[in-house]
Amino acid sequence: MVFKNSVFLFLLLGIVSLSFGIYTHDVIIIWIGILFIFSAIILALELKQLHSGPFRRD
Repeated sequence: MVFKNSVFLFLLLGIVSLSFGIYTHDVIIIWIGILFIFSAIILALELKQLHSGPFRRD
């Protein structure tokens, strides 16, 4: 549950940073948005791997 909220929060922060960076023509803010999106992707992949373990109990 915490991971899903974190993924959504990172995606939201990434989109906001990208749009604000494009609006102000600031490359650093655009890169921060890209890093937020990459962290959301990595967190989603970790969540997928966590749920696919062979010895996981439901």
